[in-house]
Amino acid sequence: MYYRALICLKQNNIAEAKLITKDLLKTYPDFYEAHFVNGLIYLSGKNYGKSVNEFSSVLAKNSKHIKALYNRALAFGLMEEYDKAIEDLTACIALKPIYSLAYYSRGYWYEFLGNYPAAIKDYENTINLDPKNYDAYLGLAYIYQGLKSNTKSCEVINNAIKAGSQIAEEVKDNFCK
Repeated sequence: MYYRALICLKQNNIAEAKLITKDLLKTYPDFYEAHFVNGLIYLSGKNYGKSVNEFSSVLAKNSKHIKALYNRALAFGLMEEYDKAIEDLTACIALKPIYSLAYYSRGYWYEFLGNYPAAIKDYENTINLDPKNYDAYLGLAYIYQGLKSNTKSCEVINNAIKAGSQIAEEVKDNFCK
């Protein structure tokens, strides 16, 4: 039932995923992965508070559930609770130091908070771990541009182009003047 619910969710069949998860929780009330699926359902429906509650239920039973931590961080960030998002992403990175997406997301929330040195470091870590994460290049370039470091901003965009980013190629003129 768990996998069927996940498949329905991936196919954007939210109603069916809800029904399956409801049955799953009724049959196996202690199966915390059902709460994980519920968290994903609420997250997809932009009900961030309920998704945080569901992911927290999972984490109460398994504090090292990295997917629950990551998704709860997304929900916190979307609720503009950036410090909590950063805290969960830091926990993800502690559990899995090569988790490039956690570095990217943490850098993104650091950027929202105006903590540019931390955001730069996380974007750079993302690029080192995943040179095809073109969003990290763009985030980094925007920060450098905002800091009036046009040379550094242009260098980042050129590195993104070398890595294969077509978007970076299209926006190069905005960064390299």
